[in-house]
Order: sequence, then C-alpha cells, then structure tokens
Amino acid sequence: MPGDSNTPRAFSTDDLGSALSEIMEHVDTRGWGQPPSVFALAPTALLAERLPDVISADGPVFTPVEEDVADLDEFLASAIWPPAVAGAAVAIEIIIVEPEDDDDLTPRYVVTETGDQHPDEEVARLVVGVLRNGTDLALMRLRPIPDEEPELLTHPQLALELREALHDTFAPDEPETPGQS
Repeated sequence: MPGDSNTPRAFSTDDLGSALSEIMEHVDTRGWGQPPSVFALAPTALLAERLPDVISADGPVFTPVEEDVADLDEFLASAIWPPAVAGAAVAIEIIIVEPEDDDDLTPRYVVTETGDQHPDEEVARLVVGVLRNGTDLALMRLRPIPDEEPELLTHPQLALELREALHDTFAPDEPETPGQS
C-alpha cells in the first residue's frame, strides 16, 4: 500500500535541509561555546504511528532526536543506527581559518577547543546531516555580529570528512574474515 509505514519513502535533500535548519535553530538557542551535538533523524510519520498521543503526523518529515554523546570521534567510529533511523546529524562549532599563500585558496576550518581565536579567524556553527539513502548536506552559520542578521550558508564541498564519517555510521557491519586483523 502506498501509505503503509513499511514502504520505504524517498527522502529528499529538501527534507534533510529542513531538519538541519531546525537543528541549527535549536542549537542556536543554547548560545555559543557548546560541545558537539548528535541527532538521530527519525521519520515523523513513523514516530506518530508509534506515539500518536505525543507526536503529530502533520509535523515536518523528520523529527531530530538528540543523542547523549560524550566523545564525538569515538561515537562516529562506533555508532550503528537502528533501521528506523533514516538519518543523522552533527552540530559543531568551528573556526574558519584563512588559506595560506601557497594553499589552494579554499578556506579551512578546525573544530573549536576553547573560546580563543585569532582576530583574523571567524567562529561558525556547522550542522552536517546524512540520510541512509546517501543524501547529505552541510549548513554553516557564522557567529553573528551585533545588529546583523545571521546568514545560513551551504556548499557541496563543505565538511566532506564529517559527511563521510556520518555516512559510515550507516554502513553495514561487515564481519571479520579469518586472517584479517
């Protein structure tokens, strides 16, 4: 049946973008200087079917569910999502580093460890998401300057390593074969 919850739905980049924008707004309410946050992206229709008194099926396509993650690198190296989770996202603060003279002129970023920054650097919030179907997207918002509206940016080459690490959390677990280490 077309409306059957067991029928896979083709989720789009727009669906993912809406979820990432919602996550960005949620994390923005906490202010700056926050640790990384990880979110499972659960289909709202599935949650509404299982929890009709709590969640409305009329909501957005995805419901972000924040996960309790102590160490992002450890989580990304070991996470395996249950089949009901359609995607995942990470929100993290970064420092944008200007390219070196001999570089390819592409701005780089590093994850913030402290509030310290060089006057020529800009702090930004990065929200990266992937779907089980292979779709991915990254959004970035520079730390706003007082009296200026913050701008939400994206680029196909933004945060490729983090996108790949998130995709890997959906890769099937491959058993080790004898003789492999």
